[in-house]
Amino acid sequence: MFKRLLLPIDLTDRHAKVIATAADIAAQSGGSVTLLHIVELIPGLAREEDRAFYDRLEKKARSHMDNLGKGLTGRKVAWQAEVRYGLRVLETVQFAGEANCDLIVLTAPTFDPAHPAHGWGSLSYKISMLSPAPVLLVKS
Repeated sequence: MFKRLLLPIDLTDRHAKVIATAADIAAQSGGSVTLLHIVELIPGLAREEDRAFYDRLEKKARSHMDNLGKGLTGRKVAWQAEVRYGLRVLETVQFAGEANCDLIVLTAPTFDPAHPAHGWGSLSYKISMLSPAPVLLVKS
């Protein structure tokens, strides 16, 4: 059913569960996974103004996604990596629509009963509300 999966990725190392989940879904459907990293532009510092700075961020993101992609390759799941620049929520939602993604799989914060409102402002929550595609939230 889900053949074009999208995994928005940051530069942390908390994505093991979401990678495994996406790999399982893609393997069952013969689908592929796109790892997407958004380099957030710093207000007042245009990309053209400090190209070297933004290029370093992109290089780091691509290296990180290559390492994550090895887990997908090991499970015989096709994958590709994309880097975009801009606002993370907006760019993720736009990419999902442009790429006709069937499912967005996101790492989500774990619910804390002591702080029930924590997570309402998370990127995963915002993307899930605005997404043109179904969203699967995987607790980290």
